[in-house]
Parts: sequence; structure tokens; C-alpha cells
Amino acid sequence: MRLTGIPEAVLSFLLSGIGATVLLLLPGYLLTGAYGRGVRGPALSERAFVASTAGAGVVVHLLALPWTLELGRRIVNAGPGSRMGEIVAWLLVVLFAVPVALGAAFAALSERTRPPWLHRLLVLVGVSSSVRTAEAWNWVFRQGFPAYVRVRLKDGTIVLGRYGTQSFASSDAANGDLYLEEQWSTRDGWFDQPLETNLGIWLRGSEIVSIEFFAGRDAPEELPKGAEGES
Repeated sequence: MRLTGIPEAVLSFLLSGIGATVLLLLPGYLLTGAYGRGVRGPALSERAFVASTAGAGVVVHLLALPWTLELGRRIVNAGPGSRMGEIVAWLLVVLFAVPVALGAAFAALSERTRPPWLHRLLVLVGVSSSVRTAEAWNWVFRQGFPAYVRVRLKDGTIVLGRYGTQSFASSDAANGDLYLEEQWSTRDGWFDQPLETNLGIWLRGSEIVSIEFFAGRDAPEELPKGAEGES
């Protein structure tokens, strides 16, 4: 068949070497990108990156195979010009929408810790985010909790505050700086109340020794060791 016109040119490009590479790698790249968003794992070698991207692309195309075969049959019978709308829809859905949706779904699944059998299975196959994440810093702050935190600095200073939706922890664990949206005063070495005029506090990562997380601010019967420090 002689290729003339825009539809034929588009089809010719998709069937070329460069086009075929894009068809394979683009959905895989988007899927792995959505799946790994927020997870800072060990850096992959170039070969491993290409292999994982290509593998993810194959998964997407296998899921879309019935539609792909039917579209191909229609193009052969009627020509690409009459199917241009469906070709565009196929490109948008298979190359963009499906990979992103699958990546997001897999990412959400990897965060599951309940039921226990499912979490054990995810860990076993290496899908759980706790296995894929290289640093505990990124894993813990990705949990999305609000929490009361007790931060110990190198000079012995204790900072009490609240980590909530307006707080921020650097995704670079090597830097590890932390912004708490509320800083709290202390009473008897424990959480008293937020400082009224305070708009939060930024803590340099290199100065942080430890961070303790609490679901509430009610003082325990026995204060943790070192709680007598002042903010």
C-alpha cells in the first residue's frame, strides 16, 4: 500500500524502528515513573532501567492487545484515514492513560500493610514499598500521618512540634531537612501548647540526631528518657 497523506505518514512512523521503540518504551516509562513516584530506591544501572521499562511496556501492550488487534484489522480493511480518530484514541489511552493508571494502582497496592498475608506476599515478591525504598527517612514521611514529633539535635536541644499536611520533609535523605508547621512549648518536658505567633520551624538535616513520632500529645505515665529537655 502506498502511503500518502497525514494518516498514512503517522502510521508509517509508528511502524518504523523509532516509532516501534516509542510504542514499547513510552508506556513502560510512564508506568514505572508513576509506580516509583515518591519512592527513592537504589539507582538502577542503564541496562536494568531499559529492561524494566521495556518489561512494563510489554505488560501494557498485552492488556491492550485485543483492542490493538481489532484496530489493526480495521486499518487493513478500510485504510488508516477512516480510522484516524480511533488511532489517536488508542495512542492516548495505551501510551498515556493506561500506564499512568496502572502505575498509580500498583503504587497504592505496594503501600498496603493489611491484611498481613497480603503484606507478606508483597514483601516476598519485592513489590512492597518498604522493600523498594532505600532510606527509612523517605518511607516514614511518605505515610501521610499527622503526628506529634520530638526532635533531638546534635547540641542537645529538644524541639517539640507537629508534623501535618502543611509540614515538609525533604525527599533527599542525604539532606534530610525538616519543616514542622507547628512548634510547641513544653510543660514538665512534654507537649504543652503551640506557640501562638509561631509559623513553624525549619530544622537542618545535618543537625538532627533523632525524631520520635507520637499519635497524640497526652503525656505517658513515664516520660521517655531525655524528655526533660527544653525546646
